[in-house]
Amino acid sequence: MNQERKLSFFLPPISPVKDANGKNVTPATLVPHKELTLEEVWNIVTGSPRLKKLTEAAAAAYGDEKEYRRLKQSTLPYVTPCGTFSYRRSDRLLAPSGLSILDLDHLDSREEAERMRRQLFDDPFLLPELVFVSPGGHGVKAFVPYDLGRTSDVKQNAAENIYWLMEYARLRYGDCSDKDKGKGVDYSGKDLVRACFLSHDERALMRVKTPMG
Repeated sequence: MNQERKLSFFLPPISPVKDANGKNVTPATLVPHKELTLEEVWNIVTGSPRLKKLTEAAAAAYGDEKEYRRLKQSTLPYVTPCGTFSYRRSDRLLAPSGLSILDLDHLDSREEAERMRRQLFDDPFLLPELVFVSPGGHGVKAFVPYDLGRTSDVKQNAAENIYWLMEYARLRYGDCSDKDKGKGVDYSGKDLVRACFLSHDERALMRVKTPMG
């Protein structure tokens, strides 16, 4: 299997939940619930009945941007693909995972997202270790590996690799800033502590290393 990559797993909500009067009733979750391996993330994405129900509810609201965002932020668990953190802040990194997150948004349909899932997985330059369809069904998330040993500065190494990933993806798959409807690469993935919402995708793709010999 893949080398042991660890991510921080957070329970919802990612931002404070407010009542009808705008008063905070549930604070944002800033401390991770536990650490997960990438294989454990894949198991949740493909096999959690609860995540399936939550994803279906969020996807049903996709046409209503405000309601979709509310459901996604208040009900879905999430991970930090770049590594493990003691607190959801970039200066609280415990250990890098050697992964960057690539997020393609606002695709035209679920069918296009499913085609892009395979296209990203088969990209010979990226070779992502995990790819799944986003909660709304119109996007794709790819966990892309990089060389942890390239420089001694962990944060600089991660930042530089995220930059080059975004540049490659922009040229290869499109830039969300140059299309009115925002179709393409989501640049918020440049943040070291960028959160990635988990969503049910029974056909999520995970790269398995073939044993030598």
